[in-house]
Amino acid sequence: MVSGCKKKVLVAGATGYIGKAVVAELLDRDYIVFAIVRKENQLEYSDQSNLNVISLEIGENSDWTKQLPKVDIIISCLASRSGCEHDTNFVDYSLNSDLLYFALKIKLQHFILLSAICIQKPKLAFQRAKLRFNSKLMSSGLRYSIVLPTAFFKSLSGQVNRIKNGKSFLVFGTGKRTSSLPISEIDLAKYIVNCIGSEESWNKSLPVGGPGPAVTPIDQAEMLFKIFDKPKKIKHISPRFFDFALVLLFPVSFFSQKIKDKVELLKIGKYYAEESMLYYDAEANAYDASKTPQFGEKLLYEYYCSLRDEPEKIPDMGSQKLFS
Repeated sequence: MVSGCKKKVLVAGATGYIGKAVVAELLDRDYIVFAIVRKENQLEYSDQSNLNVISLEIGENSDWTKQLPKVDIIISCLASRSGCEHDTNFVDYSLNSDLLYFALKIKLQHFILLSAICIQKPKLAFQRAKLRFNSKLMSSGLRYSIVLPTAFFKSLSGQVNRIKNGKSFLVFGTGKRTSSLPISEIDLAKYIVNCIGSEESWNKSLPVGGPGPAVTPIDQAEMLFKIFDKPKKIKHISPRFFDFALVLLFPVSFFSQKIKDKVELLKIGKYYAEESMLYYDAEANAYDASKTPQFGEKLLYEYYCSLRDEPEKIPDMGSQKLFS
């Protein structure tokens, strides 16, 4: 516990996967925390004296920042859930822009943004929305830190129940084309909060992964088969699956918003089937694990073990799952 620190920090996206961990880390370091939550959501740690929960109805064209207090630091963990164009333009760009205008009005000390390492090679609607806001933040004149994490532990857990139930682990192609340095929510929260006092993190975009070595989908499969003591069964799917599906659905997407959203989800699936979540060396046109900064101590293998020992913690990936 860090005593004597009385800076006021506003956390947007406080009920999200990373947002909850950031709130916990800030409270542990004795910051005064203002956590924004939607009215239908609840937040843990509500009995903490340093925590102030701001419950809001946030809709399009609403001046929701009027209800926010003056603070020293804003940490935005806002991110669209679907990645579809309308959703991401609203959440990743518009809501963050609202926060930025508020920050400028109160002459904020520091704006910390949770972004994503995949914006290095943008091909998707949510990446373009994030980049638009990143550019606005960087040119605002405020002190900023833009954190670009690699894969989250949760995002690499969509097939845990498959393995637990004796099914095959699904990989695209060989399962070795892509890799990442996955980072836990606890380590990422520590890294984000460290940006407050670390001048080396100011006015920079900061790629960060967890401790190595880099992990491929095949590596994930090997871990899960071993941890859950299941026979090794791997099913290889051609990445061209996405191309075929896109060819079929794209013409129809001009007449249906629902189909248009499905097309975007297929594009997202194709992207993650083909691109690594590592530092991208544009000159070499290659991802490079050795150039991806590493932070923290927690390993994906340990996380998978915790899901075996406490199955109620296996995340429900919901709409993120392409196959079940």
